[in-house]
Amino acid sequence: MKRKIIVFLIILVWINKISFASLGDFTISDEAKLGKKFYVYITTHFPIVYDPYIVNYIRGVANRLKSVLPPQPFDITVDVIYNSQINAFAGPGGHVFVYTGIIALMDSEAELASVLSHEFAHVTQRHIAASIKRQKLFTIGSLVGVLAGALVGSSVGQAVAVGSVAGVQSAMLKHTRKQEREADQVGIQYLVKAGYPPSAMVKAFLKLKKQKVLSGENSVPPYFLTHPGIEERISYLEHMQKFFPSNRKTRSNKEFEKVKALVLAHYIDPDLALDLAHRLKDQCCRKLVKSFVLLKKNKIKEAEQLIGNDYCEKRLEFWYREKGRFYFRLGKMDYALKYLNRAIEINNKDYFALYFRARIYGDKQRPRLAIDDLKKILKFVPFDSEIHTILGRIMGRYVSPFYGYIHYAYAALYSGDKDRMNKYLSRAKSLAKSNQEKNALKKFEQEYNKWKKYW
Repeated sequence: MKRKIIVFLIILVWINKISFASLGDFTISDEAKLGKKFYVYITTHFPIVYDPYIVNYIRGVANRLKSVLPPQPFDITVDVIYNSQINAFAGPGGHVFVYTGIIALMDSEAELASVLSHEFAHVTQRHIAASIKRQKLFTIGSLVGVLAGALVGSSVGQAVAVGSVAGVQSAMLKHTRKQEREADQVGIQYLVKAGYPPSAMVKAFLKLKKQKVLSGENSVPPYFLTHPGIEERISYLEHMQKFFPSNRKTRSNKEFEKVKALVLAHYIDPDLALDLAHRLKDQCCRKLVKSFVLLKKNKIKEAEQLIGNDYCEKRLEFWYREKGRFYFRLGKMDYALKYLNRAIEINNKDYFALYFRARIYGDKQRPRLAIDDLKKILKFVPFDSEIHTILGRIMGRYVSPFYGYIHYAYAALYSGDKDRMNKYLSRAKSLAKSNQEKNALKKFEQEYNKWKKYW
C-alpha cells in the first residue's frame, strides 16, 4: 500500500505539470510522449519480469497478434509485471502490461492470447486517448484518478475518482462500458485472424467469472466488475463466436506450459502455485513447480528428489538453469555453478543463468568472471538497476571506486531516484581521473539527458 501511495503522489505531481488546455486536442504525438512517461513510471516503480524464456514467449504471442492488426501510429510493446493479481492493462502510447497472476490462471496459449487481444483492441481503438479527451469536460482530479487507477490498479486511484460528483462518475462509467464492449468485439476478431479459436476468449471470461465467485471479486480486474457484467459479456461473445469458422487447428500448448511452470515456480504464492500445477499436463513442468514450492516450504529432501532427475533436461531447455537456481537458493554453490555452466553451454543468451553465475563468482571472490557475466547481461537488459548495483559493488571493490559510483548512479537513474543518482554522480565526477573514466562519465551524462525528460 505504501508503494502504491508513493506512485500515486508521483503521478499527481506529473499530471499537474501537464497543461489542462493541451488536453483539448490530444494528438497521437501527445499520446506517444505521455506513453513514454507512463512506461518509465511503471518500469521504475513496479517489479518487471526479465526471465528471457517468459518474456520472449509472451512477446512471441504478442507478435502473432500484432501481425494481423491494422497499421498503428506507434508500436505496441508488452511487458510482464510480477504481481499475483489477475490483471492486464493497456496504457497510452501502446504500452501493454500483463500480470503474472493472469498468466497463471490461463490454461492455454489461446486463452492468454485472448487477454492480449482485448488489450490490443484498447490500443488500436485509442480508448486511452478518448478517456483523456473526455476528462477535459470534468476536472483535473478526475483525470488523475483515471490514470492513477490504471497505473496502480488499486483503490488509490478509485478513491480519487469516487470523490468526484455523481454526474461525472456516471458519464465516465457509461463511456468506459462502450470501450470495454468494443475491446471485446474487436479483440475477438484479432484473436481469430491470428489463428486462435474464438472460444478461447469465452473460456478466459469463464475463468474470470469463476475467480470472481471464489475470491469475492477482490482479484478480478475492475473493468470486469464495474462495466458490463461478466455474464453479459460471455453471452454476447458466445453469440459472436458462432459467426467465425469452427475448423481452426489448435496450437500446441507445450511452450505455454513451460512458461506457466516458470511463473508458478517463481512468481505466484506457493499454495496457489501447487494447486494450479496439477493442471499442467507435462510431468517435468509439474516437477519444476513442486520442487520450488517444496523448497519455499523448507521441505528440502523432497524438493531435491523431484529436481534431481536430469531426464527433464530433454523436455525443458531451461532445466539445468533451474537446477542451478535451485541449488543457489539452497546455498550449495558448487552444485549451482555446475548446472549453471551446463545451462550457459546450451544457451549463452540465457542472462538469468548468467545472473546467478555472476552472483556465485562474486561470492567466491572471482571478480573478473563476475564482471564479465554482468556486462553480458547488460547487453540484454541495459536498464536493469539491480545488475548495475551488483556491478557497482564488485567494480568499486576490485577495479576502482569511480566505476562503483558510476554504476550506482546508473542503478539510481533506472529506478527513478534522482536524489540518489545525483549523490553517486557527484562522487563519480570527483574520482574521474583517466581518459577512460572521463569518457564513461560523458556516456552517463548522455544517458541521463535522454531519461531526464521523462522524470
